[in-house]
Order: sequence, then C-alpha cells, then structure tokens
Amino acid sequence: MSKEKYRPKPGRFGWNELVTTNVAEAKKFYTRLLGWKTQPFGKGVDYTLFKKGRDMAGGLMKCPKPACPAQWIPYVFVDNVDATAKKAARLRGKIVMEPFDVPGVGRIAVLVDPQGAAIGIFKPTM
Repeated sequence: MSKEKYRPKPGRFGWNELVTTNVAEAKKFYTRLLGWKTQPFGKGVDYTLFKKGRDMAGGLMKCPKPACPAQWIPYVFVDNVDATAKKAARLRGKIVMEPFDVPGVGRIAVLVDPQGAAIGIFKPTM
C-alpha cells in the first residue's frame, strides 16, 4: 500500500468477519487451512484478527445472539451507516444489528436482504 492515507471507496467490499458458535475451533480450522495467524484485537475486547503475514485477512467473534448461525459477513464501505440502514429497511431488508460505533475503528451495522443474505455496512473512522 502506498504511503498515502487509505481512503475506502463507498460501495466496495472492505472487511470480512466470521461470527461463530465456537471461536477456538474456528481459529484452529482457519489457521490450519489458510496459514493465517491470529491476534487479539485489543485489551478487554473479545475479538480476534486473522492475519496473513502483516496483512489483515478478517475478523472473528462469537455470535452475538444465541440464534445467530455461524457465518462469514462481508462488509461494504458506505458514506453514512445510519442512512444506509434506514434505506435497507425501506427496501424490505432487515436491520439485525443496529448502527453502532466501534471505538477507534468506525461505525457499523449488519443487515439482511429480503432473501435472507447478511451483509455488513461500515464507515471507518478517518
């Protein structure tokens, strides 16, 4: 990556996150399968980063709700998380994780389209 400040482009995929019912087994599987390493996100935060060399490959966390199935959630950059979530609801999508701030990272939400496919939306802190 160049030394210029990273500027994500709205409408492009920019992060992948695995939510799982068994974090330890997921770590073991993906590190063995893809040669990824794991790194805790930070103190007091139950979130793991997947890394390939020095590059981040994605994130890993326990499913936030008991009925949530294990799944990969791709995140798309947007200009405004709250407005995009409201627009999704108007288009018959569902907001399954209301917009919220992740300190030092940005604002996110998770949506489900009318057919049931999950997608995350993300506006990084700049």
